Amino acid sequence: MSVTWDMVGRFVDAVSGICVKRRFAGVYGFPRGGLPLAVWISHRAGLPLLLAPAKDALLVDDIADTGATLFKYKDSHFIATMFYHRQSSVVPDFSMYEKKDEWIVFPWEV
Repeated sequence: MSVTWDMVGRFVDAVSGICVKRRFAGVYGFPRGGLPLAVWISHRAGLPLLLAPAKDALLVDDIADTGATLFKYKDSHFIATMFYHRQSSVVPDFSMYEKKDEWIVFPWEV
């Protein structure tokens, strides 16, 4: 599956809308897939881009697939992912698209 910039923009808009209702200390994006999303959200929502997860931070990643990356933070942070796979051990607080069993290619990967 090829993700379009339009799909990314819809995700960023939705998460930025959540930022209006909640007060986050900043936004952290997990390297590699979460970082492009976090930069865009940081600009759109007027939040600082964080170099590490911090208290009251919004954590962003491209996919919650197995949940391994997110597991450590699931009870202490708001987590937003663009895609969520039902097999994930972590259910994000917000996700926009369901990941099926096909490979996903993001626009910053091509």
